[in-house]
Amino acid sequence: MSGYVCNNLMVNIFEGLPPKSIIRFRSLSKYWHSRLRSPEFIHDHRIRCSKNPPKVLIKHVTCWEYTRKIICTSHSADQLPVHPGSGYIGIPAVEFHNQGRLTEVVGSCNGILCLRDKENIILWNFSIRRKLVIPLHPLLKSTLKPFDGAFGFGFDPITDDYKIVGALLTKKTYIYCLKTKSWCEIVSPYSTSSFVNLLGKACFINGILHWVMSTADPRRFILTFNVSSHVFGRILFPEPWRVSELTTINGCLALASLEKGYYRKIRVMEEYDKTESWTVLFEVEIKGQFHVIQPTTNGDVLVAYNVQSKVYNLRTMSFTKLLLKFGPCRYNIEMETYVESLELLDKDNTVTCGETIFSSA
Repeated sequence: MSGYVCNNLMVNIFEGLPPKSIIRFRSLSKYWHSRLRSPEFIHDHRIRCSKNPPKVLIKHVTCWEYTRKIICTSHSADQLPVHPGSGYIGIPAVEFHNQGRLTEVVGSCNGILCLRDKENIILWNFSIRRKLVIPLHPLLKSTLKPFDGAFGFGFDPITDDYKIVGALLTKKTYIYCLKTKSWCEIVSPYSTSSFVNLLGKACFINGILHWVMSTADPRRFILTFNVSSHVFGRILFPEPWRVSELTTINGCLALASLEKGYYRKIRVMEEYDKTESWTVLFEVEIKGQFHVIQPTTNGDVLVAYNVQSKVYNLRTMSFTKLLLKFGPCRYNIEMETYVESLELLDKDNTVTCGETIFSSA
């Protein structure tokens, strides 16, 4: 009995540790090697990690051929590389290798970064440096140019499974379930006459994927997909309907609307699926590409703006800090929020991926 109690106590301790430490402790014995990679432990560790503040994963690029070589660094939202004196010194970066193929980010969920190229979907856990390669459905592969169509990545809490959705301009939609390791076609949400395009990356929140959908109707709307029930739906935008992108802010669905050519309002849906609950959170008077990443605890907002990453001060309504460049990289081109996790550790067909490098400035 004492050994049983001791093991349970140790499990509780391990569940509170970061993934890197847990990986090291797997070498304690055969028992712990098996226990710490079991689906049950990974599930319980995920629940613990979900309560931690999200981190920011910054994707750095060396040139405009950025998708061929990805370098990532991880930061807390309040300890960003904005001070020239410190920069990235001591901060490890991870170089993702994908055989020189053009690669784009589909999304992130529970610490897994979902990437794709013209041949495969790649699930990559930055924290434990493990990746899983999933061949695209033959029709997705044969009909897509490198980045045509729309993809989404999410987690089904009912079946405890990760799912990938691929929607084609040819009106076909496919879904991949990680547990069954298979693609299947599902009923598409649009008709040939009304569908035009799904714009931007999918936003995953509350077990539902969201895309900006453009149709023949002048009004755009949000197309939704429940990853548990496989049912599509829609959410109306607030007027004036000119929405540039979707994101999440403090656990709520949020959107950035372009108005008067440059004036952007950032709105959040305070009550999910309640159109009347869209509320203006703040306003930004800028031109150019603009993407809200993460609010910081002091009320500032981290944004990607014209291939740079900056901190926007809501009190002065101005950019106050510029994220520094990493080593030889020219741009901070993209950012994702994520939580550290052990996801994919229990999958036998994963491989190690990610070479750690350091910057001296």
